[in-house]
Amino acid sequence: MTPRQIPTPPAAEESQAIPPEDMGAARALLGLEDKWLQAFRAEDPFNDGLEVSGCLAVKPDHRYGALAIVRVAGQPAPQVVQATPKLHYPFDKAGTFRFPPVQRITFYEKLDGTNVLAYRYRDAAGKSYLSYKLRLAPFLRNGRWGDFLDLWRELLARHPTIPQLVERSGCHVSFEMYGSRNTHLIEYEASLEAAVLFGVDSAWRVCPPHRMDLLGVPAAARIGELVAGEDPVARYRALREALEERNRPGEEGRIVGLEGAVWHVEARDGTVSMWKCKPESVEAIHWAAGINKEAVLATCRNLLETQDVLTFDALKPLLLEEYGEEDIEAFRVHIDDCIRQVQREVEYTKRVLEAYAGTGLSIVTHKAEVMRALSTRFDRGEMKKVYTTIVRSLPRGEVAPGGPETGR
Repeated sequence: MTPRQIPTPPAAEESQAIPPEDMGAARALLGLEDKWLQAFRAEDPFNDGLEVSGCLAVKPDHRYGALAIVRVAGQPAPQVVQATPKLHYPFDKAGTFRFPPVQRITFYEKLDGTNVLAYRYRDAAGKSYLSYKLRLAPFLRNGRWGDFLDLWRELLARHPTIPQLVERSGCHVSFEMYGSRNTHLIEYEASLEAAVLFGVDSAWRVCPPHRMDLLGVPAAARIGELVAGEDPVARYRALREALEERNRPGEEGRIVGLEGAVWHVEARDGTVSMWKCKPESVEAIHWAAGINKEAVLATCRNLLETQDVLTFDALKPLLLEEYGEEDIEAFRVHIDDCIRQVQREVEYTKRVLEAYAGTGLSIVTHKAEVMRALSTRFDRGEMKKVYTTIVRSLPRGEVAPGGPETGR
């Protein structure tokens, strides 16, 4: 195959202007103040560009990422789309655990990629539409950091039963889209994969994968279980240690191993809550050690899933989900450095893939010729990074031979 084409620039950002009466309707639908609502007007790429407008919830609770759709095709169609809730640790920063009464806990691998929600909405006439959204956007899109829409369409072609899951399960379905072509903190050998994480119904109830008919679609790996009578705190600490033992440093500050686990905690009444468990190496990066460079870099990359322009003002609301205002302001100079670093990463990846596409060759079948051509465009010391960048972009099933010889 020829080199992957550089994605065309995405359409302009979704308009943020909706009428005051629509803001009022969104407030009523989600029960949130304006400060927790992000207005949108966007075209659905899975339904011929159908225009949908309303608000997206950004409060870090069970409503995180949920949509209050107010209009479809310009006509009133008020409705709520339950989405992927914000996951929390089962303890506070003082280390005090707060597990609910436990009937059973099922542990699933916590995957590190881009969250995608499959959901249905309806228009004013009651017609139903199936679509897919990012965590903090009403639909998938291609952006500077990744061509998420194109990647998901590739996965839909590979797993043709995904569109049936919402109807079959009676709930919206949360997935993780992960792999070397969508790298975050964890390095994966797989190029691009999708896994079911859970379902969420119209009453905000969580449905774990083991309760769902997945129609052959992969789910996050089930890695353990605990039943009533066992000590969840001791088990939590033991799992953290076991996860930490499996992890090792990867390239460019990343980790080879697991990001952690998600605990599906089943109460006596059958309801399920979700809690995250991360090994020390990952947890320190995200928040336990306080605000730090790696945590800010990860947040910058998450923001670029839904925005093309990376600024402090856009980043700050995401940082406030984990850190205090004073901590953020005290770290401001370093945050600005992180923003510039991620911007350089994006531009570097774009430069490498454009140069690769310009060779007109595939690194899978003409590795020596490709690397020789690129060695005239990049310094010798960069060639390993150039090679890795290209390999991470390869579609599933394409494997580049050997290592990054420069051809010089």
